[in-house]
Amino acid sequence: MLTEILLWFNVLICPVAVLILLIRRSFTAATVLFITALIALGWLSFIDLSALRTPENIYSLRNIGLPLEVLVVFACYFYAKTSFRDNARIYRGPGFWIALLIFAGLFIYAIIQPSVELIFSPDFADERILFLTAPGFFIYLLLMLFLVFGLVQLERTLAGLHELQRWKVKLEVLASGLLMAAFALYFSHSLLYRSINVDYISIRSVAVIVAVILFCYSRLVRGDGAQLALSRGIAHRSFVLLLVGGYLILLGSIGGGLRYLNIGDAKVLINILLLVGSAALAVLFLSERLRRKFKVLLHKNFYQSKYDYREQWEKFARHGADGANLNQIQHAILDHFCSILACKGAALYLYDYDEKLYSPVAVFNFPRDWRPFKSDDPLIHIFCDKDWIINLRDDAPDLRGSLLESIVEPEIFLIVPLFFDDELAGFVLLGEQINPDESLTFEDYDMLRMLARQSIATVQGLRLADQLVVARELAAVGKVSTFVLHDLKNQVSGLSMLLENADEHIDNPEFQQDMLETIGNTVINMKSLIARLKGLKDKPQLAIASVSLRKIIEDAAGTCGGNIEIAGSQEVMIAVDEEEIYKVLVNLLFNAREATGDGSSVHISYGIESPKSWVKVRDDGCGMSPEFIRDKLFRPFETTKKHGFGIGLYQCQQIVEAHAGEISVESREKEGTEFTIILPLAFEGSSEPVV
Repeated sequence: MLTEILLWFNVLICPVAVLILLIRRSFTAATVLFITALIALGWLSFIDLSALRTPENIYSLRNIGLPLEVLVVFACYFYAKTSFRDNARIYRGPGFWIALLIFAGLFIYAIIQPSVELIFSPDFADERILFLTAPGFFIYLLLMLFLVFGLVQLERTLAGLHELQRWKVKLEVLASGLLMAAFALYFSHSLLYRSINVDYISIRSVAVIVAVILFCYSRLVRGDGAQLALSRGIAHRSFVLLLVGGYLILLGSIGGGLRYLNIGDAKVLINILLLVGSAALAVLFLSERLRRKFKVLLHKNFYQSKYDYREQWEKFARHGADGANLNQIQHAILDHFCSILACKGAALYLYDYDEKLYSPVAVFNFPRDWRPFKSDDPLIHIFCDKDWIINLRDDAPDLRGSLLESIVEPEIFLIVPLFFDDELAGFVLLGEQINPDESLTFEDYDMLRMLARQSIATVQGLRLADQLVVARELAAVGKVSTFVLHDLKNQVSGLSMLLENADEHIDNPEFQQDMLETIGNTVINMKSLIARLKGLKDKPQLAIASVSLRKIIEDAAGTCGGNIEIAGSQEVMIAVDEEEIYKVLVNLLFNAREATGDGSSVHISYGIESPKSWVKVRDDGCGMSPEFIRDKLFRPFETTKKHGFGIGLYQCQQIVEAHAGEISVESREKEGTEFTIILPLAFEGSSEPVV
């Protein structure tokens, strides 16, 4: 009773769905095929319903039912092949016309052949099973094969669509897949038991109802589907599904035949076939040569382009990102070259700008040959004359006298030049292929050229980065040298001042005493500078101690000489590195003297503004513009002096800030400049400063 109700639903719902699709007026090949399947399904459901109600007419009704079943499978299979695809390409393939010819033959045979020659059912009214003759078994076997092919096509369709396109059409694909799966289940009984269990019609009827609802909902709510863009990975997986599905159908057919022949050891034979078939499939999937041949077969028959450039670019980018240094990235590039053509090994040669040679820098499964290619090698001349890839199998370039002739193992078949800024920056030697019978096409050469451009750009970028690191290290050394020269300049300035006054005051005992003190301080400072240079790689450490601010000022003033006025009566103790603050004050006093130019006095004062101390250095010299103070002051290598280094004030700022202090300036052009330094006070046990 339930089966008859479901069949009545099929009879009613299929015409309604056809009407909906006709109103939509979207008459693509896939839509027309699905409409054909619905019409055949409605008619087939009515025939099956009549057979259940009048079992004595089973043979006459099956004369109509079998052609309708062939028509449904035909429509579903070609719907799966044509939906969301460029149908012009499908029609050009021989497989389409072969399948069409087979279906036409089956359909005509099912019409003209009486059902009594295909089925027999001695007691259909009591046991709803249709037993198959040999021709009937062959028909249902072919229908099962096409259903498997159709399901594979649908899997490729769903997996090959973009995520947004997949969301739009997934219900439609699911509906057609459910329909074919239900028919496959209905026909599966024929493979195992050479019979059709009519009780499975209820399952088929439910699948038809659900499939029709899903299909109509998808077309009404989500609209028509988009064009499919098939990827290589999907094709490979579909091939595996197809192969395994065909293998299982073949195994089931053999098993059914063995049972039909009543062979006693049928189970043992099936297990042997299962073991041998599994081993054969494993050999097929693990054979790199067969995989390469299969890819070539796919390229020739299914694709407009052999390579998925997006996939290749992602692989190349991933290889480059995995490398921690230039050497690892070079090996990864060679690995990628080998994977493109399935080569057994490769070697990379790059131009050495110092030696003017092309030296080997990396090898991958390739014996290293340390001999470099000279710039006058015939191979280099060929690349410089013509930017092409040399295939030693097809081309016959004149390589007499080339180092390439002496490289015997492994056999080299391809040489890819690497050009950077229109100059030959290197080349890649590729060893023999795993499948030597594979011939290269223009797409292989295009892929190699693309990979060569990306590879040399990456390698040259890393080589230039290494050179930049060296240049920065040299610049750092130069920067240190500049600071050293600046300190030497300050020391030499003090000694020069001493020599200028020596002729006039050499006989003065006080001058002699000052001269000895100045020379002694200069020696101490030079020794300190040498010690700092020895520990240049170590992080500089400040020797913080409680020292007298006035003493540091007097020492700096004594070093600079000239007319320097010191103001401040308090004894201020500060927590600083005495040598570093001394250098700051010497630099500021020298700058102040040079700014006055006419020997005017330089004023330096100090005091306390709790919890800090301050020092002010003022001159009445040329001053500085607001723009210079804002944009260039305290920046390295910026100066207003003709022969200055431009790092004195930058060094002063670094030293003061290292003491958690501050340095500021007030200046007006042609009026003078005043620098203010804030430094921490030294504390004695409590929070009160020592004064």
